[in-house]
Amino acid sequence: MADAETSRRINDLERLASKVLELKRRVRPRRPIVIEFAGSPKAGKTSALNSLDIFLRRNGFRTRILTERASVCPIPNKFDPVFNVWTGCAALNQLLDTISNNALKIDVIIMDRGFFDAICWFEWQAHKGLLRSNDFDNFVNFFLSPRFRMLIDLIVAFESDPETSIEREYRNLLTRKEGSVMRKDVLESYRDVVSKCILKYEKLFRDAISLNTNKKKQAEVGYEVTQFTLKKLMEIANEKIGYIPLSSIPSNMESVFDYKVISNLVENDLSFEDRNLVENNKNLIQIIPIAVIKQKNEMQFVVARKSEKALSSRSPERRKVLTWFGGHIRQEDSNFLPNSSSLEVIKQCLYREVKEEIDVDINPTETNPKCIWVRDGTRSECHLAIVFIIECDLKTTKITVDGEELVKYEKKKMTGTGEILTAREILSKEKIDSWSEIIIKNIIGFQNIDADRQTKFSL
Repeated sequence: MADAETSRRINDLERLASKVLELKRRVRPRRPIVIEFAGSPKAGKTSALNSLDIFLRRNGFRTRILTERASVCPIPNKFDPVFNVWTGCAALNQLLDTISNNALKIDVIIMDRGFFDAICWFEWQAHKGLLRSNDFDNFVNFFLSPRFRMLIDLIVAFESDPETSIEREYRNLLTRKEGSVMRKDVLESYRDVVSKCILKYEKLFRDAISLNTNKKKQAEVGYEVTQFTLKKLMEIANEKIGYIPLSSIPSNMESVFDYKVISNLVENDLSFEDRNLVENNKNLIQIIPIAVIKQKNEMQFVVARKSEKALSSRSPERRKVLTWFGGHIRQEDSNFLPNSSSLEVIKQCLYREVKEEIDVDINPTETNPKCIWVRDGTRSECHLAIVFIIECDLKTTKITVDGEELVKYEKKKMTGTGEILTAREILSKEKIDSWSEIIIKNIIGFQNIDADRQTKFSL
């Protein structure tokens, strides 16, 4: 019976993995899913991690394990907060390095004790009086920085009783002497702290779960972890995007208007559904935050061009130069800021989109940005843009293009992503989309393409 149940579970997981891979072919993820394994020592993290890695690789996923750094930390005192700072930063360094240099080559990154684990140890040290309150606040707030938190998709916090952890520790050892951490009092107090940390911080991360491994065989733990992971991958592949009902927008709305006109509508009616369902329903308006990146006090803009393979044949962006970057609000943006206003969620979405698209950090600050809703019989009618003007020094702004969604077209001698053009060049020499034309003429206010310097700002 046990063998039959094992076979059933394996078949279920492999069918789910196949569905995820099929869905992945229809989307182009910009970065890997990141899972952190945290929690009590000897609670089964490493064994579950290895089991998950083998399953994913043998079922067609590209994985990368980021090994825990505590075992190689040069600081001898494990109870010194600096030990925890070192291990947390080392984990963060590994993650940033992997995402920055291999984002499109990996499907899943698995962290064995990352910076959530470091936060748990800071909490434990503060509880034990080993960490001053101001240091605690500074250390924890650093690791809870939104730009770091947004990289973690799932935290699995393993939990086991001290007796279980100690039995597992000594099972294959030829000594019964205690280690500095492998003691009942430390394990018990740390387990309690991890449980409190999940409750305290779970809303700051996209998803966090606890997994009690007491009285569970390793195969059962591995099954549960693999199932969690595949479901998370399915959620990402089945991307849910933000929309508002067409019926809730006044039919006499101008093409360009202030966000405050629809702020209450977005606040109350913004919903999320599978991307495929939303994009094929003409009664739903997709909300698209976009950033116009321009030289401060100048009519110079960073432009983009999307790869034809990333667009449908009916897309109004096809074979056009764009003066904006951005994309759909995703449910993960809302989950990431659960108690924030819709405008803050929109800004978080835009930060994420631009970071993922061209690896540039932006800081949308406008409280009443302009909106664009074009009704011209094209697919633009189902999209409502919320426009943020980002002024910066373009000389020190480095654009990174992956060549998948956005392209440079250097060899084809065509204007590509990352080039800087004047408003006059864009309007007179390039084939642009309707949003770009409205942005330059109606929002930025550049009217005369025959004048080199005639400009008008109406931001």
